[in-house]
Amino acid sequence: MSICPNCGHREESGAFCTECGSPLNAAPQENDATIIDGSAQPAYAPVAPPASQPAAQTAYTQPAATTPAAQGTVTQPAPAPVTPTPAGTATAKAKPRTAMIVGAIVLVVVLVLGTAFATHQMKLWGDATVPDYTSWTSSGEGISAEEAAQRLRDAGFTVTIEQQYSNEDKGVFIGVKGIDAGAKLKVKSNITVLESRGPRAVSSDDSSDSDSSSKKKTSKLPQITSGQLESIAGRYSSGDVAVSAMPIGSGSSSSSASLATTQQGHSRFEAAGLYLPVYLAANSAGGSAQSEATTAMSGMDNNAANSAVADMGGWSAVNSWLSSHGYSDTSFNRNFGDVAASQAGYTNQSSSADAVRMLAAVDAAGGTNLMNVDIASEGVSIPSGMSVHAHRGMGIQNTWNYFAIVETNGHKAAVSVVTQNQGKTVAAQIMSDVLASVNDSLNK
Repeated sequence: MSICPNCGHREESGAFCTECGSPLNAAPQENDATIIDGSAQPAYAPVAPPASQPAAQTAYTQPAATTPAAQGTVTQPAPAPVTPTPAGTATAKAKPRTAMIVGAIVLVVVLVLGTAFATHQMKLWGDATVPDYTSWTSSGEGISAEEAAQRLRDAGFTVTIEQQYSNEDKGVFIGVKGIDAGAKLKVKSNITVLESRGPRAVSSDDSSDSDSSSKKKTSKLPQITSGQLESIAGRYSSGDVAVSAMPIGSGSSSSSASLATTQQGHSRFEAAGLYLPVYLAANSAGGSAQSEATTAMSGMDNNAANSAVADMGGWSAVNSWLSSHGYSDTSFNRNFGDVAASQAGYTNQSSSADAVRMLAAVDAAGGTNLMNVDIASEGVSIPSGMSVHAHRGMGIQNTWNYFAIVETNGHKAAVSVVTQNQGKTVAAQIMSDVLASVNDSLNK
């Protein structure tokens, strides 16, 4: 009987163990292997205990060199070195505080800007635009002076109401004193609203004809409305045509209270043919300038007009006069007929509204008869019974303008038609339509 030196099985006979196949009576071998597919394989494989996860490192660490372990043993990795927390970590913690500070600054800026915008919208500071009060008079809405005052307060202004005698009923809004519609003023600027006190009483001594006196007390001015002018201009162009008109002369007011105008009435157009500013400014200056300006008016003489301007001290003097008299849409920057200056960008500009007010001033100064251009020969139809004293201008941007003082049925009116890019034929037709409409108003 033999005992297997490898597994200890008792074997009755034979040279090999019937349990493990080891040769009997042989010394046991170290690191026995089983032959699989002709290769020597370990009889068993030691199981290494699970390795613990290395601590997170903030910097790369060169692994320690290791000596290959003997076969069948497990080599444990060298413990990772502990890297101290960088000093910069404190800055990272400070970032939320910086973000809070920046956010607070942005919030303050937004609040300041929001407050500024809100107070400007509330008209507590800055500039404000004078509304187009010309449509509030009897030629348009016909509102009361108090209502007009409230509209101006709503626009950001303070208001004083001043009463004046007029042919309008008592309490009716008749205009604004010395300030044009569309002007920009500082918020809270004072505007004087004119309120009608009604017609001034006429005593029996003022007329030997009591019936005539009665008519003077009750008669009203002819009315020319913005609507009737707009209906004409709108048939031709919404932007290249402007028309303004107003009753003037004896028994009527030449203030802007009775001014009727289209939407483009305060837009600036080329002031071709407009000698009125020179004549009016020269009348104030007197001397040789006045004489030369009269010549310029009667003959539309460029040289005489330029000489009058030079005698007054140049265009700066004329522009100063215009500004001081409320003609805010008008400015002259070159001599009449100076094509080179015009091509270089120096312009003479005015609006139909300013031109009508100048015509009224010319009539009051006795200059109506100086305007004698025959516009009928250019295609303008003049109503029967109407007399017309006119100037005409043409030039840059295909400008064609008409400025006229007309009279019919004992009533006068100032009429201004300014156009650009319309040409002679269209401009003449617009003027014909306007004269027919104004004639109807003056005959009522």
